[in-house]
Amino acid sequence: MKTARLPLLAFFGSFLLLGGCASFDADTDALIFHKQGVTKLTRFFVLSNLNDNHALDRRIVEALQARGLTADSGPMTMMPDNTQAVISFQDRWSWDFGEHLVYLKLSACSPDSNEILAAATFSATIPLKEPVPQMVGRLVARLFDSTPTAPPVHPGADQADPAGTGKKRAR
Repeated sequence: MKTARLPLLAFFGSFLLLGGCASFDADTDALIFHKQGVTKLTRFFVLSNLNDNHALDRRIVEALQARGLTADSGPMTMMPDNTQAVISFQDRWSWDFGEHLVYLKLSACSPDSNEILAAATFSATIPLKEPVPQMVGRLVARLFDSTPTAPPVHPGADQADPAGTGKKRAR
């Protein structure tokens, strides 16, 4: 009887460990102190990473150009004068019978002050089978969606009076 439970227990144990891990999980970090974000910018420069063996800088440029924006990549010394935002990236890859992207962080900064305008991060505990260009395109889209907005309002919660009188009103 104990030998019949062991395979069943191993099956359910592996199911619990791997059940919800293989999904696209992208977080966007929009900084509250910068109101514009990157939504109104049109000229981008992607910093090349010397350790990048997967041409991610070119893939990011292609994703930006697919949105109708002007973008190029290279070292900082090749950045055009009319650049409105510099995009840098950090990546991590995993090997599982082939290389898979498991982490990618995009940061858009002001070229003059290095102020972070927006950032988006992708991470997966189990590598996805989605092609890298599509994953980069989705993350670039999240970077543009990360423009700061007002915090969400929960239904039924009390809100302060927008006129600033200190009175609360119920929704």
